[in-house]
Formats: sequence, C-alpha cells, structure tokens
Amino acid sequence: MSAPLLASDAVEIPLDVLSSFMRVALAQGALETLHRAWPPEADGADGEAWNDTERALSVALFALAARASPPLRASIEARALDIVRRTGAAWRGDGWEDALAWLTATRAASSDEASTFARWAVSATWRAEGGPDSYLSAWLTAADFLPQSEAEALVQQAVERALSSAKPGQALARLATAEALGQNQALALFRAAMSLPPTSRANALAPLLPVLPDEERARAVSMSLDAFLIDHDEDAERHDTDACTAALLPFLGQAELSRLLDEALPTPAALAVRSAELGAPERALGIIRELCGSGIFAARPLLCAAATEGGRSLVQAARDAVASLDPPWTAAGLVCDHAAEAIQVLGLEAAVEIAEGGGGGGSEAARIMALAALCLAAPERSRPALAARAVAAYHDDRGTEGLESVVRCAPWMSLATAARLFAVSLGDAAEDVTLVSTLSRWGGVEQLAPLIARVGGDDALAAVAGVLPEALRWTSRRRAGEKAESN
Repeated sequence: MSAPLLASDAVEIPLDVLSSFMRVALAQGALETLHRAWPPEADGADGEAWNDTERALSVALFALAARASPPLRASIEARALDIVRRTGAAWRGDGWEDALAWLTATRAASSDEASTFARWAVSATWRAEGGPDSYLSAWLTAADFLPQSEAEALVQQAVERALSSAKPGQALARLATAEALGQNQALALFRAAMSLPPTSRANALAPLLPVLPDEERARAVSMSLDAFLIDHDEDAERHDTDACTAALLPFLGQAELSRLLDEALPTPAALAVRSAELGAPERALGIIRELCGSGIFAARPLLCAAATEGGRSLVQAARDAVASLDPPWTAAGLVCDHAAEAIQVLGLEAAVEIAEGGGGGGSEAARIMALAALCLAAPERSRPALAARAVAAYHDDRGTEGLESVVRCAPWMSLATAARLFAVSLGDAAEDVTLVSTLSRWGGVEQLAPLIARVGGDDALAAVAGVLPEALRWTSRRRAGEKAESN
C-alpha cells in the first residue's frame, strides 16, 4: 500500500492509493489497541485503550479542514461537528485535551451550539490534571462564545481564582495568554492587577502591554518600570525579570534604559538589543562585553542587535561571536531560535552551513530544527531547497523530535518528498501506536495534515476525511463484542 507513496519520482498520488493506505493505518492502529487492551479481564484495560477515539477523530477532521479551501472546509467541519455533537457529552479522557477539542469545535459551530461546546470546555478543565487553575486561559477563550452576562461572570470567576493563588501575578499573566484576548478582557485583567503588590502587578501586566489602550498602557509601563527600581520583599512573589523585560523594552527609550542599567540591571542581553534598536550600537556592544559574558550568552544578543536597523555596525562582531561557538550544535540552536536574524546578519549560505553542522552528540535534532526554521524564514525562492534539506536531515535520524518542525515546511516540499514523509510517519512516528495516536497526537493525521494537503490539495484532504470515520467501526465492533459477552 505504501509503495506509490515512497516512490522517489512520484508526480501524482492516486486518491484510491491514499484512501487505501489510510484505511490500513486505521486497521493497524486498531490492532495495536486490541493488543494494549489484552487480556480483557484486566481491570479497566479494555476501556482505557479505546478511550478518546471519538475525540481524536474529531480533532483529525478539524486539522484536515483547516488546510482545505472554504467549501471543502465547511464540509469536513460538518463531519467533525457531527461527531462532537453525538459523542462529546460522554468524553471522559484527559480534561485538557477534551477542552482543547471542544474549543476547536466551538470556533466552527453555530452560535447556539458554540455556547454548549464552550460550556463543555470549561467543565472539562475541572477534570484536567491539577484542576482548572493552570488552564484558566481556556475560560477566557470560551467566554467569547457565551451570552454576555454568562461570559462576564466566567471571566470574573477566572480572575478571582487567579488572585487567590499563591502567585497571583503569574496566574493573571497565564490568563492573558488566552487566544484572541479581547480588549475588554485585557482591561478586566488590568484592573485586577492594580490591587497586587509591585512585583506581582508587574508580572500580571507584562503580557497585557501590547493589547491595552494607550492610557492604560502608559500607566502599566510606568508601574512595570518602577517594579525594577524598588526593593523587593523576600516573601513576595518573585519578579519574572525575563518576561517583564521582554514585554517592557519596546515601550522604553534611552533615558529609561539608562535608569535600568544604573539602578536595577534586569536582563542585560535584552537591554543591549533595545539599545541597538534605538541607534546606540556602541552602547549595546559595551553592555554585552561587560555584562553578558562570553559564548552563547554574548553571541545571541550580538546577533539580534546586529539584525536591527540601528545595529548594522555590529554585523562583523556578531559573525565572529557565532563563528567561535563550540560545540557546533550550539550555533545551530542559535540559528534555529533566531533564523530571520541569522539570515540577515550571517547570510543565508553561512546560516545553512551552520545548521548542517549541527548534527552530532548522538542526535540530529539541532540540525533538523535549524534547517526547518531557516526554511520558514528564508526568501520564497530558497524555501523548496531548504525544505528538502530539513526532510533529508530528519530521515537521517527519525528518532528525534524534529517531525513537528519538518512538517511546517510541507508547503515547500516536492510532492514525492511530502508523500514519503507521510508514509513513513503515519502510525510509526508515535512512541506508542494506537487507533487514537493514528488519528491525533504525534505522527497522527492531526499533525501530518499539512503533508496530506501538499500531496494532493483538496482532493487528498477529502479522500482522507472520507476514510477517517471508519475508525468508529472498530469502536462499534468492540462495543458489540462487549454486549455479546454480557449476554
């Protein structure tokens, strides 16, 4: 079944081949699930092995829909919503995974149905490991789909739970990571932060700075800056200087930077980059040399500073710092983390050479992820070649966690490259293959959906979406077997 997908000269994958391959993968996943559930008399083994199949199926369909054209997207989403509608109320798997699936369904559903799914998502966070407090950002996302009075009450409840935690500033900051955080929600978090001690307040305000209205932002910037300059209570919540510095610096000028350097000294690398942005490269270089140390601790801020318009004079210093890094995968990791800056400062050819040299130490992970990052950051004309390099590196060491990075390069892969990667990953990349992992999670259809889209566009997405519901046949057979045994 996989032979046509593995052909190095493939220019088209017949849809019946893709469907058949998918059907076999589902059967293999079902067989492995049966193995995990054996012997059936083991306490809970059978039920646990088959749990989450319906949720995984809906998640896989939503992932396919996200890559489809609008008419096909609506059709695939309708199938996924039908599964959620018929089975969702009975889901009792991992609370957080259930919540994420319901929030995905919420975005695709009509308004009335969306409210129901949003309530289910909130309810599921109470079943998540450690309770709901680590997942309160989902409450704010869900609130967008609820009637106004219900939404306001839910946001208020989330804020109150955050304020009552041992680290209220960090708890409010996690709330601010809610997807598509609205300005009204941001203002509610801003008002809640005002009651906190200085360091907690600064932690809470950091992620809000980009989304607050001008007046509130000016107050937040002033209070966040003051938090660096006061004496901290040892019993107070720890000031997250890295996060607060990164959030605050885009709103500071040279005068404020000088105050920080003279009186507080937060993360010096970030201060150096901001100084270069403001047109003071010599000052940036001085901060790096005096305060950042050597090796990667100097190379990183130099690379980022040299990539700013005001830091062009630092290009050679950045190149020298990167060239001196050892072992090689340290430089490859830097290129991975700052691919756009590496291309601008080092040049694409040099950045690729560093990435290719990142293998070693028993793993190709740094090499794979650096090449994938360069593919996404490079000029369009260079991306196909970089995608091919990233996939080749992954095939050299498929035991790494590089698959997620490589799949992001799918739009620039050749058809043959994408087809082969799909064939060798589906039902194989996961550490523990089951029917659920074939549909979702690592190496499942959910993760590999971009490859399916590259192999055949809408036609391929529709073909796979047409086969996936057959997964429910295996759960139906299992339930029929249980019923027969009980009779």
